[in-house]
Amino acid sequence: MLFYDFEIFIYDWLVVILDMDARKEHVIINDPDQLKAFYEAHKDDIWVGFNSRDYDQYILKSILLDFNPKEVNDWIIVKDKPGWRFSNLFWQIPLNNYDVMPNPPIGLKTMEGMMGNDIKETSVPFDIQRNLTPAEIAETVKYCRHDVEQTVEVFLERKSEFDAMMQMCQVFKMPLSYLGKNSLSTWKGWLRIEQQT
Repeated sequence: MLFYDFEIFIYDWLVVILDMDARKEHVIINDPDQLKAFYEAHKDDIWVGFNSRDYDQYILKSILLDFNPKEVNDWIIVKDKPGWRFSNLFWQIPLNNYDVMPNPPIGLKTMEGMMGNDIKETSVPFDIQRNLTPAEIAETVKYCRHDVEQTVEVFLERKSEFDAMMQMCQVFKMPLSYLGKNSLSTWKGWLRIEQQT
């Protein structure tokens, strides 16, 4: 199981991934080839994020497709459009994504406060009009790592929901990609298809 989070700037991007099975951290900075190799080695794993259903999975897919992740970021954040509408090519990249964000949505910083944890904000502006300095990259990695660690904590607090979804996938022989579905109608549609066969 992988826990991940992206940070996107105009000229830089990075991702922190915690591989819980290997007990190893991976930090990838501005290196699409390294990210592609990592994805290929782990595309059958479960990728866990906070708001990854609406954001991080599309940033990941954009880099894998050689798109500019900043354009996808702005499509989602600035233009307030759903990530899946940016490109039909996103559907061609399989990803077993599980989003720990509660429904109705609550921000990660709010969740951190509710769990009694320190709320960390980055001092590096996301709209900075130049490449980040090495010190700013280091600060952003630290901030991103904290968010991934908090995502792990949220997951552990809400693990019973994940276990229930995994059980449904196993019992009804659903693909793991259904972990990323937040729509009950999607699950019901799958069950109707299974009952008819």
